[in-house]
Amino acid sequence: MQIAMIANVASAISVVVALGFGVLQIRQMRKTRALFTSAELVHAMQTPEFAESVRLVLTLPVKADPALIRDNPEMARAVLNLSHVYESLGVLVYHRIIHLHLVDDLMGGYVRESWAKIGPYVFSRREELGVYYGEWMQWLAERMADHPSPGKDRGAHIAHKTWKP
Repeated sequence: MQIAMIANVASAISVVVALGFGVLQIRQMRKTRALFTSAELVHAMQTPEFAESVRLVLTLPVKADPALIRDNPEMARAVLNLSHVYESLGVLVYHRIIHLHLVDDLMGGYVRESWAKIGPYVFSRREELGVYYGEWMQWLAERMADHPSPGKDRGAHIAHKTWKP
């Protein structure tokens, strides 16, 4: 009878250890996935096309007339380039693959400013293409406005001045 009891306890301990190990593995997998996605985000931002697209879009006035974009093929291409990146980021944040505050820290200024400038153009394209055009870009910009990264209103150089390695 004691052997059976020892076997049951050992079996229970084995199950608990296996469950604990499984939970740790899942957490590690999520961290690895987030790190990989973050690296891909940085990689996507470091292309000459993305940098040029940001430069062009930031020259637009806030709430730019859609014709300013539509009538300029280079500007329309720049908006399309940015929207592809921002759409992807919106989906990744929504599915919690990457954290909103990480995206905000890395490129929140670009997202906010771009959306402020090209929002009317996106709305005009939705009339032509449907409700899905720019949906995740808008969602991302709105979430950043609702839940900004801590210190985003002051800038990292001020908000995180006391940070130590």
